[in-house]
Parts: sequence; structure tokens; C-alpha cells
Amino acid sequence: MPQPQTNELTVDWIRRWWRQPDHYDWLSDYLESQGQQRPIRIFLAVTLAVLGAIPVLIELGRPGPPDVLAVIVMITATGLCLAMAAMWLRRWPTRTQSRVFAIGSALCVGAACLAEPDPQAGLIGCSIFAAIAGLVAFTHTSPYLALICGIAVATVTGCAAKIAMLGDPLGGVSKAIIVLVGIVTVPGVGQIMVQMLGTGAVQSDVDALTGLHNRRGFYRGAAEQITRARSYRSSRVGVVLVDIDDFKRINDTEGHAAGDRVLIAVAATLRRVAGKSAVTARVGGEEFLIATAVGGSSLRALAERVRAEVDHLPQGVTISVGAACTPSATDGDIRTLLDQLVELADEAMYSAKRAGGNRIDYRELDAPPPPKPAPPPAAPPRSAGTRPG
Repeated sequence: MPQPQTNELTVDWIRRWWRQPDHYDWLSDYLESQGQQRPIRIFLAVTLAVLGAIPVLIELGRPGPPDVLAVIVMITATGLCLAMAAMWLRRWPTRTQSRVFAIGSALCVGAACLAEPDPQAGLIGCSIFAAIAGLVAFTHTSPYLALICGIAVATVTGCAAKIAMLGDPLGGVSKAIIVLVGIVTVPGVGQIMVQMLGTGAVQSDVDALTGLHNRRGFYRGAAEQITRARSYRSSRVGVVLVDIDDFKRINDTEGHAAGDRVLIAVAATLRRVAGKSAVTARVGGEEFLIATAVGGSSLRALAERVRAEVDHLPQGVTISVGAACTPSATDGDIRTLLDQLVELADEAMYSAKRAGGNRIDYRELDAPPPPKPAPPPAAPPRSAGTRPG
């Protein structure tokens, strides 16, 4: 009887592993916040450069006349690995660049190993897949990892089949198993490390799901915004609060995985629209905050751009946006000022939501209240003893 339940749990685990969101952005931000991007970049660059040189070294050490096709393929593989190493050494790559280089390197390494006339040397070259798969496991989603591992398994199987055809089937199988264990172990450790870092990110200033700041990170970054704004007396500080309309319905009808994808898409949009100079954070289940040093009209325009960009997302969601701005970068306690701005932006957001959602509401902190309508003029007093005519 417990067998069906075990199978169901296994399928559920595989489904969750396959659908886990991309962690490239939050991992990049987390490593940067901890000052670890540079040493990791150097480590990856050196590792890729060393591993990328393996195919050429194997070819140079092979006796006999060189195989022209093998040399071309191996030089291409080495060149791509070295280019990827140079990219990591120079700067932290974008998510797309990282994906393209990882897949391209895997394809070139696979071609180089299969083109190698000596299949045992080809199997040794397959060890490069461990580094590529580990990098993908550390930075990207499970489908990309499955693609890299698929290329690796196909290459290892091809090299092992060549060894078997040369009269050593058991040797081919045993060597293939040794190489495959290394290829599988490295990305497995990488994914465990990502999970551990994710726990640390939640406890620091980064939201692990979206890669944005969390509430603590928002207040720290927004305080720095106000401090800088106060050095320019004409600067103003604004806060934009975003709430996804009818988000509970998404979780209830489509599942939490779909809700996570919506949160990630909205977070990426806010990050792009607000720009690097702003502080963008996820501070609640479906609530986001942006703090920036801008004027009132610019803040209103930013809020409208955020609303419009989210409205065009393929996920088909809308947001209610509240914006609040100071008349100037006023003196006083920074935390108190931020609390006032967030509270006022929250009131504006709820006003936009009550009006139907998918709209913005803008407020000024310490703005004078609107004038009350003048009371009607009082009727002149009537004299005692008089009667209306």
C-alpha cells in the first residue's frame, strides 16, 4: 500500500524541482551584497580556462598525425571556454549571456570529445561537463541543467561505445560510470549550495524568490537614498507601493507555482522600469516598494510606467499603485520619514484599488489639506414680533 504514496511523493518532488524559478538574479544580487561576486568570478574564470585547455593538451599529446577535424573541433571548444572565462573575469554576465555560453560550451565540448580518435581521451575530456553542469546548477533552472546533463550523457555514452567496439566493453562501461558520477555530483552539490544560500538570503537583505531587496534591505537602501538626496537641497524623495490585483485568485485557481511566476515577472518589470539608481523591494506576499530621489511629476510618471508595463505582461495581471513624495529632502529622522512615505503610499494604493485597480494614486507628504467648502451664508436674524408677509 505505501508504494503508490511513495511514487506520488517522488513525482511531486520531480515536478517541484523541474518548475523551480530561475535564481540567477537574486543569487547575483545576494553575492554582490556579500562582496563575493569578484572572488567567484575569478574562480570560475580560472576553472573554465584550465578545463578549456584540456582538449588542446590531449590533442597535442596524441601520437601520430593530427586529425584535422578533431583539431578544428577541439580548438573551437577551447576557444569558447576561454571566451567564457574572459567574460567572467571581466564582469558578472547577464542571465542570457550565461545561458548561451553554457549551452554553447557543452555542445562544443561534446563535439570535441566525440571527434577525438582516442575514445579514452574523449572520456577524459568529458570531465569538463562537470564544471559546466555545476555552473548551470548554481545559477539557472532545472530544464537548462537537464539539457547540459543530456548532452553530457550522450557524449559519455558515445565515447564508451567506441571503447566497447575496440574490444573492451567492461572497461568502457566502468570508465563511463566514473565520469558520469563526477558529472552528476558537481551540479548536485551546486544545487544544495544554492538552497543554503537562499536561506541565508532570506535572512539578509535579499528576497530569495525575486532577487529584489526584502523589507530590511529596502529600509537600508532607501535611507541611503535620502542621505544622498539631502546633499542636494532641491532633491525630493518618493516611494511607490505596488500591489498585485486579485493575487489570491491566481494562487487558488492556478497554484502557488503560477503565483511565484507572476511575482518573478512583476519583480523583473519593476527592476527594469525603476532602474539601478532606485531601491526596489518585495516587502509582502504580493506587495512591492520602490524608493527613489525624484520630483513629484517624475514619481507620478514612474508609477504610471510601472502600471502600464505590468499591464502588458503575458501573465495577464494588473496592479494598483500608490505613490507618495516629500516636498523636499527634509531634515529629521530618516526612519520616521520613510515610515510616513510608506504609510501615505499605502493609503494611495488602497484608494486606487477601491477605484477598481489597474490605476495609480499620487499623494504629497505634508501637503496642505484641500480647502473645505465655505458654509452657506447665514440668514439675517428676524426681529422679534415680526411676521412673514
